[in-house]
Amino acid sequence: MKKLISILTFALLFVVACQKSEPNTEVEPQVEPSLTYSQESIGGHEAIIVKPSSVKSISPVVVMLTDDLELKTRAAEQININFKAAEHCLIGNYILCVIKAEANDDITFLSEIKNLYPRASRLYLLSYCNGLAYTAAMVMPDVFNAYACVSGAIEVEAYKTNSFGKPVSFMHVHATDNSVYKWNGVENKSVSVPLSVGAIVAVNDCITYKTSELLAREGKGRVTCTHYTGSQSGRDVKFYTVEGASNGWCDGEFEVYNQVWNFFKAH
Repeated sequence: MKKLISILTFALLFVVACQKSEPNTEVEPQVEPSLTYSQESIGGHEAIIVKPSSVKSISPVVVMLTDDLELKTRAAEQININFKAAEHCLIGNYILCVIKAEANDDITFLSEIKNLYPRASRLYLLSYCNGLAYTAAMVMPDVFNAYACVSGAIEVEAYKTNSFGKPVSFMHVHATDNSVYKWNGVENKSVSVPLSVGAIVAVNDCITYKTSELLAREGKGRVTCTHYTGSQSGRDVKFYTVEGASNGWCDGEFEVYNQVWNFFKAH
């Protein structure tokens, strides 16, 4: 009997909120602010609201929707380690939502998130260690302005439906020796990474591409970026290939958060 392995996965929603109306109002960027937590119920999920205690803001910096209290600690650690993303939230009055999701979860409720933040003008989805971003691109291509996937791939069952119907802007980051979401796919779990990216390139009808190499960090694997463009819809795809065995953010090789954020800001 095969042993079933359950993997805790995360999805990150970047919601760009409208700017405050007061003139000449700026929020000072902070490197390591003290974060405060509160809890409330949102959409039937326990929500952990995170704000910097030293900054007055109507909108939270982070909203964690989860029924798993362990996610509070894990997500907080990620925010502190990769605080540049949260820093962007502070400077621009953006909101970063963190949601726990399993590969087979019904994610249609994500379309209701924007209703919780009526001041929001843009919505972005980033999935981590799962294929949630791909699934969302299939079933709700009009909800998010752009999608990204880090160390994940299209789940086999989702790919069987092959219901990509509209072009979407998409970014994917993956290590060639990822042992969970293997480059060439995992039987009964996920399709190959090139096939996953290719599915988006195909639905976008991108006709040109350019591959460039990022400046290598000492002792780290090579990182290349293939940018697929030429779609009549204007939707593009960026695919970052990391040489190495990382199963996570691959931030040892390059600044993943910055690249993701720059991609989102362009859409």
